[in-house]
Amino acid sequence: MTGGSSGIGLEIVRALAREGAFVGMASRAGQRLKDAKQQLRSEGLDVFAVVLDVESYESITEVVNLLKSHWGGVDILFNSAGMGMESFNPDYATGAMPFYSFTHQQLRKAMDVNYIGYFAVTQSFMPLFIEQGRGRIVNVGMDSDLLTVRGFSPVSPTRAASNALTMIMARELEGSAITANLLTPGGFVVSGSMSADAPEESFGRLLDPAVMGEPAAFLSSPLAEGINGETVVASAFDEWAESHGLGGRLREWRGSSA
Repeated sequence: MTGGSSGIGLEIVRALAREGAFVGMASRAGQRLKDAKQQLRSEGLDVFAVVLDVESYESITEVVNLLKSHWGGVDILFNSAGMGMESFNPDYATGAMPFYSFTHQQLRKAMDVNYIGYFAVTQSFMPLFIEQGRGRIVNVGMDSDLLTVRGFSPVSPTRAASNALTMIMARELEGSAITANLLTPGGFVVSGSMSADAPEESFGRLLDPAVMGEPAAFLSSPLAEGINGETVVASAFDEWAESHGLGGRLREWRGSSA
């Protein structure tokens, strides 16, 4: 789980650990990772915390080898590491900056982390998935109707790219036992990328990042076997399941998780 020490990533880690999964919580080195691990342990949840820099193939490769050595393999890769608008405009919630205000270096940084990071991590895990003959990729993305929000020029195009990459992965993996799906919140969430005082008229009703937990856990379960190329919107999870004929599977999963 990249980006697992805060926000959406942390909530997904929490949800998976509650289901009894062995979770590798990965993020950059620092106090945030240590605090997140301690917080989960205080809740009776145990996770394996690893340092990972998505901009470094060397760092990613070290983590792949470490997890393979620690567990013998990896069932599911969650990509959630990313840079939000606060990294480029701390006041973006109340004062959007136009696209021409951002520097080339800022745009390059957003692309390196939010898009190339997803590609690099997934590419590095693929040999392990191929060797195992199975694997699941779940990329956390941005909702399609939010990709053109005013003031988001450094971030939204990179998220559009990673969304598209997920669908390309799914098409190219079709027919194998390796799948790729996109998981989006269904709106902006209260996290590092959106403060709780953001105006509703600009960003809509803000969601708790915990909304991502249940669909992430379901996509990790045996009952999600074979699901590929889907965009799962967390705030409309039940509707998605019913519209895809998966309502029965979801109810069965909820019953077994109760």
